[in-house]
Amino acid sequence: MALPPFTLVTGNPSKLREAQRILAALSIEVEIDHADIDLPEVQSLDLHEVLRAKAADAWERLQRPLAVEETGLELSALRGFPGPLVKWMLQAVGPEGIARTAISLGDPRARAHCAVLFKDRDREILGAGEDRGELILPPRGDHGFGWDPVFQREGGDKTYAELGMEAKDATGHRGRAWRDLVAKI
Repeated sequence: MALPPFTLVTGNPSKLREAQRILAALSIEVEIDHADIDLPEVQSLDLHEVLRAKAADAWERLQRPLAVEETGLELSALRGFPGPLVKWMLQAVGPEGIARTAISLGDPRARAHCAVLFKDRDREILGAGEDRGELILPPRGDHGFGWDPVFQREGGDKTYAELGMEAKDATGHRGRAWRDLVAKI
């Protein structure tokens, strides 16, 4: 199977590597260009609103087929906060601080959510995926990035960072979002 060439707009090289790995594992032939553009982020708890605003801004700048991705981590103890604002929480307190917050509030459950939007001149196609689990301390594992060392999948005994990249790609929220997108293109 082949996808049309597109530009993945992200400043996070780990997201680019994951996308390339996930698509390769699906035997998808595609040329992925990369653009590190600092897109303004709408301050919203609605992940899809943030994603659509990023895609519109990226389209205005590039005028070529592109994909943007947005990821959120919703803490049950905070009724879904920080969601897509998790980037700022990670910068402020790190993954341990996020886990410590949920645990200290008495509810370590969390939902990892990812959406990928493909946009070209004529269409927008949205792929989405999620994974439920809980935040744990101390952090464990050497793989991944962001909150991976403190997020343990529901029913599992390993954090994303312990799973290894291929296992995380196969079962995690980002892999699910990319597979959903591919199925719709």
